[in-house]
Amino acid sequence: MHTKVNFTNSDARGARTKLASWTIIVVVPAVFILKLLGLALYAIPESDDFCFFYANNHHGIVGSVSVFYNSAIGRITPLLLMQLPAVLRTSTGIDLFICYVLTMVGFMVAFVVAMIFLARRIQSDTTLLQQIALGLAFAAVLASEAPSLHQMFYWLPGVACYTVPAAIVVLVFAELINATENGLNLSRASTALMALGGLVAAMCNEFTAVWLIAIVSCSLLARWVFDQRLQVDAHLWVGLATVAGLAVVLSAPGNSVRMSQFPMAGNFLNSLKEALLFGLIGLGRLFKEPATATWLLFVVLVTAALPQPNYVSSRNRMFLAAGVALIGLGGAYFGYFVHQYATGNRLVERAQNEVLVFVLFSLTMSAALFARAYRDQIGKLVSALPLPSSGMGVAVPLIFGASLAIALHYSKVGMQIRSERDGSSVFWLESMERHARLTLSPEQRLVVAQHTAHPTTLMSSDVTDNPGRLPNDCIARFYQKESIIAGSAGTPSVQRAD
Repeated sequence: MHTKVNFTNSDARGARTKLASWTIIVVVPAVFILKLLGLALYAIPESDDFCFFYANNHHGIVGSVSVFYNSAIGRITPLLLMQLPAVLRTSTGIDLFICYVLTMVGFMVAFVVAMIFLARRIQSDTTLLQQIALGLAFAAVLASEAPSLHQMFYWLPGVACYTVPAAIVVLVFAELINATENGLNLSRASTALMALGGLVAAMCNEFTAVWLIAIVSCSLLARWVFDQRLQVDAHLWVGLATVAGLAVVLSAPGNSVRMSQFPMAGNFLNSLKEALLFGLIGLGRLFKEPATATWLLFVVLVTAALPQPNYVSSRNRMFLAAGVALIGLGGAYFGYFVHQYATGNRLVERAQNEVLVFVLFSLTMSAALFARAYRDQIGKLVSALPLPSSGMGVAVPLIFGASLAIALHYSKVGMQIRSERDGSSVFWLESMERHARLTLSPEQRLVVAQHTAHPTTLMSSDVTDNPGRLPNDCIARFYQKESIIAGSAGTPSVQRAD
C-alpha cells in the first residue's frame, strides 16, 4: 500500500511538472502576441482605407461593392470587409479611427483563434492546454517571420485580401489531410463549412482559389491511392464553391481597367524565371529565421512522443508528407508566377504574407506526418540522448520554450518592434491630431504636415504633394475637402493652402 502511494505521489508530481512546462510554452508566444495586439491599438487608416470609407458614406455597402467591382477589382470578400469600420461607425456613432482599431484587433484575435483550432488538426491527440500552446506558438512564429507585419495585421486591405484567405485555406487543407490520413468520412457539416470557406477565400484574390482546387483534387487522388471511400460529392461541393468564387473575381469588369495599369505584364517566360528566383529568395528567408527550424523540430519531437493509431500505415503517411510539402511549395511558386505574369512585378509583401502562412503550414503538417510515420526510429534517437525517458516530456517543452523566446526576440519583426517603439507613439499622436484638424477645419484646401515618425509596423505611405493621386484624393473626399497636399518640413499639422 505504501509503495502504491509513493508511486501515485511521484506520478502526480510528474504531471504537475509537465503541466508547468507546457504552461511556459503558452506564456512565451502569448507575451509576443500580446505585444502585437498592443500595437494594434495604434493602427491608423491610410491610403485605400479612405477610398472605401468615402464610398460607404455615399453609396452604402452594396453600392460600394458595385462601384469597385465595375471600375477597379473583383474581390468581393475584401470589398465587404474593408467597409467594416465605416459600418461600425454608422451603427454605433463611435469615431471611425476607434472603429478601425476595434476591427483590426478583432481580425487579429480571430486569426490567433483559427491557429489554435488548426493545432487540433495538426496534433489531434493532445490536451486543450497543448493545443493552445501549439496554436499560439504557430501564430507567433508566423508573425515573427511576416514579410510585412503592417499589412498582415494593421492595414485592413492587406488583412482582407490575404490574411483572411490564408487562415481559411490552411483550415480547409488541414481538414482534408486529417480525414485522408485517418480514413475518415467528411461530414455534411465540415463539407458545408469548407465549401463556404472556399467561396469566401476564392473571392479574396486571384490565386487562393487555384490552391484550394489543387488541394481538393489531391485529396481525391490520395483517397483513391489509399483505397478509401472517395466521397466525390463532398469534394465536388467544395470545388464548385471555390470555382464559383474564382469566376466572380475574374468576371469583374474592373479587372480590365486595373490590368491596363501594368504595361509590363504578360511575359510568360520571364514570369516563370522571376517567380522561381524570387520564390527561392523567399524560401531562403524563411529558413534563415531561427524560429522556423525551432518550430519544425518541436513539431517532430512532440508528434513522435504522442500515441499514434496502428491502423494507419507508415507508407500512407510518408506519401501524404511528401504530397503536402509539394503542394505547399508548388502553391507558393504559383502565387509568385501569377503576380509576376499579371503585373510584371514581383509578388507584393502583403501577398507574401499569405504565401508564408501556406508554406509554413505545409511544412509543419509534412513534419508531423513524417514524425508519425517514423515514430519508432525517432524515439530510438531521442532515447539515446543523456536524459531519462521520464524527463523527456518535460525537457522538450522547456527547451522549446526557451529556444522560441530567443528566436522571437531576435527575429526580424521582434527587432523591428523594439526599434520603432518610441516612433509608434509619435506616429499615433500625429495621426490623431491630423484626424481632428481635418475633421474640424472649415477650410476646403489644406496643407497637411507629413509624419515626423515613420514606424514601418504601422504605416507604409503618407500624404504627398500631388492632390489628385492616392492617398491625397481619397483623404480629401472622405473629409469633404477640395484638396489636400503635403507641406514642407516644419509645417503645422494642418493649415489652409494659399
